[in-house]
Amino acid sequence: MLLLAAVSASAGQTAILAFLPTLVDPNPGGLSSAHDFHVASLTAVHPLAALVAAPLWGWIADRVDYRVMLRTALIILAMVTAPVGLVALPTLYVLRTVAGMAAAAIIPLALLSASFAAVSRGEQARRFTWLTGSVFLGDLGGPLLAEVSVAIMPGAPLMIVAASIGTVAGSLCLVSLPGRCAHCLDSGDPPPPTVCATGVLLLITIAAGAGLAAMHVNLLMTRSAVSLSREQIAWMLSLCGFGMLAAQIFHARLDWLVKVPGRLAGLTLGLLAAALVAFPLASSIADMSVFILVAGWSSASLRLVTSFWISGSAAASGVRLGLQHSAASIGQALAPVALAFAAPGAQPLVLWSIAGLSLLLLVVLPLAWKRPSSGANSSGG
Repeated sequence: MLLLAAVSASAGQTAILAFLPTLVDPNPGGLSSAHDFHVASLTAVHPLAALVAAPLWGWIADRVDYRVMLRTALIILAMVTAPVGLVALPTLYVLRTVAGMAAAAIIPLALLSASFAAVSRGEQARRFTWLTGSVFLGDLGGPLLAEVSVAIMPGAPLMIVAASIGTVAGSLCLVSLPGRCAHCLDSGDPPPPTVCATGVLLLITIAAGAGLAAMHVNLLMTRSAVSLSREQIAWMLSLCGFGMLAAQIFHARLDWLVKVPGRLAGLTLGLLAAALVAFPLASSIADMSVFILVAGWSSASLRLVTSFWISGSAAASGVRLGLQHSAASIGQALAPVALAFAAPGAQPLVLWSIAGLSLLLLVVLPLAWKRPSSGANSSGG
């Protein structure tokens, strides 16, 4: 059920994206810079709310029963997803804000629950991999489920998505989730990374989130070089989700996450930078598909690496996981805001700036991030 909770949180975010241009202005003749501003702003408000809320939820979860918080957040997410398409633009901003706050609780708390259930670092890595994969399964399935939903209920395009989230919330109330893992506290696992290493990991998280968000919003912008229909946008978003899911399957079969996380992060930072540089230069849908697939794979890999290593040992901290989710939200929020205010024709500069940050982090990574010493695991990643 934790996997389905993670699916729900991400599906609630991506399912709406292809509909934002129509929700902002259903009249294609009304497209303007104001239209693009609202599309980008509605994309950004969800991660902005998560940015503020995630550390707070993590702090609270370290002090109260996280299971109640997790179930409540799912119920709230279902309630604010259902009315999309039936409300005015100001109310849509409110719904997106509340949805972001709910998602900011669901994903970190699901990871926290997985940590409490793990009895070793290797098992924790496997649980994190499958949970992160479920997040990206939601990215893949959300737009597709929304297309089915709009075909059945055109006036409320996310009603079936909301019903699915509500079903998961109800089912989660009927299953038993692990309490705090007392035996993990003295397991001898390596401690959390140093402050310097944590800072680098958070910056990597920001870059990964910003790069993918910039690509997503670029698909929606009316000033983009290649104009896409709603169905094509949904296909691109699902393709990106497929790349993210493929990354988790890849990492589930290898042990790079535990043994060589530094090299894994370096490789994927390079791939992300290359995709960001090439994406604005794409002259066809086929080219865009390749670049967004690579970016999805890279961003998903970076998200997994950073969440796993920031979490520390099997007795993970809600605060640290909340900070990591908050860092991801910073990137997801800043990129759409930058694109919203970018002058016509200047959108590629936003993507190239994120690519430059990724390359800078690639250079800094070997110097700033050394794995904690722990017996046989003391070699640098």
